[in-house]
Amino acid sequence: MNKKRFLSIALILVILLSSFQLEVAVDLGNLTQYEMNIILNTEDHTVEGEQKVIFTNNYNTDLNSLVFHLYPNSYESYETLPAIGGMYLMEGEEMPKLTEEQKGNIKIKQVYINDKKTKYTDENQILKINMEEPLKKGEKIEVKIGFAVKIPEGHHRLHHLEGVYSLTNWYPILSVYNDKDKKWDENPFHTIGESNYSDISNYDVELTVPKRMVAAPTGTIIEEKENGENKTIVIRAEKVRDFVIFMSDKYKVETKEVDGIKVSNYHILEEGKKDSKTADILLDEVVKTVRFMNKTIGKYPYDELRIAETYLGGGAMEYPQAIQMGRYWDMEDINIEESASFLIEAAVHETIHQWWYVAVGNNEFEEPFLDESLTVFTTAYYFEKEYGKNHQNGIDSAIRNSIYPSTLLPLNSNVDQFKDWGDYGEAIYRRGPAFFESLKQKVGEEKFIKILRTYYERNEFKNATIEGLLNIIEEVAGKDIKISMESAVTQPNYYPEDIELTQEERDVYYLNQEKRYLKESEKRNGLIIGSIALRALEGEDVIIVKPEYLSEEDLTKFEQFTQMLIKDGTGRFDLQMKVKEEKNITETDKQGNLILIGYPNKHSVIKEMSSELPIKLDGETIDIEGISIKNENITGTFIAENPNNREKLVQVIFLYENTAVEKNNINNGIEVREGYIIYDISIYKYNPMYSHDKQFIIDTKDIEIQGKYKSSK
Repeated sequence: MNKKRFLSIALILVILLSSFQLEVAVDLGNLTQYEMNIILNTEDHTVEGEQKVIFTNNYNTDLNSLVFHLYPNSYESYETLPAIGGMYLMEGEEMPKLTEEQKGNIKIKQVYINDKKTKYTDENQILKINMEEPLKKGEKIEVKIGFAVKIPEGHHRLHHLEGVYSLTNWYPILSVYNDKDKKWDENPFHTIGESNYSDISNYDVELTVPKRMVAAPTGTIIEEKENGENKTIVIRAEKVRDFVIFMSDKYKVETKEVDGIKVSNYHILEEGKKDSKTADILLDEVVKTVRFMNKTIGKYPYDELRIAETYLGGGAMEYPQAIQMGRYWDMEDINIEESASFLIEAAVHETIHQWWYVAVGNNEFEEPFLDESLTVFTTAYYFEKEYGKNHQNGIDSAIRNSIYPSTLLPLNSNVDQFKDWGDYGEAIYRRGPAFFESLKQKVGEEKFIKILRTYYERNEFKNATIEGLLNIIEEVAGKDIKISMESAVTQPNYYPEDIELTQEERDVYYLNQEKRYLKESEKRNGLIIGSIALRALEGEDVIIVKPEYLSEEDLTKFEQFTQMLIKDGTGRFDLQMKVKEEKNITETDKQGNLILIGYPNKHSVIKEMSSELPIKLDGETIDIEGISIKNENITGTFIAENPNNREKLVQVIFLYENTAVEKNNINNGIEVREGYIIYDISIYKYNPMYSHDKQFIIDTKDIEIQGKYKSSK
């Protein structure tokens, strides 16, 4: 290459790169500044005060107006109320009315521009200020807004209840100007999904509250200054796209640190009530999630993150440096290694939103797919990587096994295009995450993570777009992949068949699901009939003992029942069960897991164990811990520890011998045959795969008795 030409190109590149770096630096150096001085009144549940907004016109045009969102006005009626999960009315049911206590709103008292009182309009959740002189590109303006917020009572994002205050989307927040369309975003907060949309700003807030109040805000608490019965909390938040505060005098705070980030859980501890381990469990999981995201996607850009328990109903919500949770419940007996409860899954999901919405923003009204679907996918990816491929909240279960063909809008639809939360949920929470799994399978995991990391690095502190994501996909994975994924996100009825579970994967999924159900039932109920099936599912040998005295007709029934046990009734997976004739049972066999079927008075193994079994079958009555039932025309089943080896189990399925033989006689649903009888329904009822919460079932001719004879193994 010509040396002069090379130097010229190099010089141009240096200039371009320097300009790019300078532009970024100037952009972050001219962020909108909010300075608030507000007071919480706990008597009438209001927040009142003034905010000063210092705004620099960084857009490529002169501005004739300024627009602020007034999201609290969405709480004035049921029709506009942004309830998580939506509200469902019965056919013909009228829309209810909010009580005065349930209503929320924001009232603008006055507006000043550069200390001059200014006219404004306030309608449809929008404060619009028309300026006398255009604000030219690069010019700065100071806007003062006096306002009062009425905090609604209830369980919504913005609420107060029983001394807990959730201030979310609560103050006049500057809208985003679209340079391309030459207009401000004026979308109201929609009733479906989320509608947050704002640019990164800085906040300095002075909040006056009763002195016992504990606050969990966006940002960092600089100091607290007491003044009689009140105190003023000084808060600073830098480079955040929103500002929230959660408050209560009942908050207890637990804190941990991860990668230099302080993570705190503010949980409600009512006087006289025992503190549960739930807050610690959630805090631990959030810490794990932060560590995972730091390593996998990119470093969290803030030094504090708070989790706040509130009275939010229907879910949880993400905000800058803060996660809004609903009420906690006792989770001391959870097994996170296999399955995450709703609270844990929600905490992980909202933590991941700290990357997809907080650090990387987007227009949630116009492109909810971009942050919500990606967060659902990344949540499932976290559980898979942290706890294994078969985790109940992992990708195979939460995404690949949960999609099916259906009619739905394109993934790039606006929130107001969905007719209800069901349509929104199917597209954004189910099919949207499948988009990212399909992309991962198409390009491979290494390139996929490179796409996400690049997306994060390029858009940190910015508002991303679907178009921008597709361009990064093309850059990393090629044009053909981009074309494929662009079609996926823009065409209706998206359904990626390529990510469906294979039959082998589906069998493993159902095997693990069945094991989880049985384990959870054991945890709740102690030893259950299904416990012996669980032993088989986990690989232990189980012997089904075939009685010696079966007639030809009864042999058919026995074999049908046995095949159902071995193949679990669906053929999805084989249980570790084998059939062995009673006469061939060894002393070693008698110390293992056994399923004994037959007459109590004729079956040699049942007779041998009878005296040590919890249900006595060998007399004129059947005895269960002091309760006696006449031993006449009775069948049933029960589970017990094997008397020969307490580490193993025995399931007894007992039948009664028919002494008055009548061939092919059907009486009251009972088929009477030579030798003994089997109730047809018992074939299914006594199957340990389907008895998840019982220790015994006893059937007489007319009634059924079932229950537990002891609480645990």
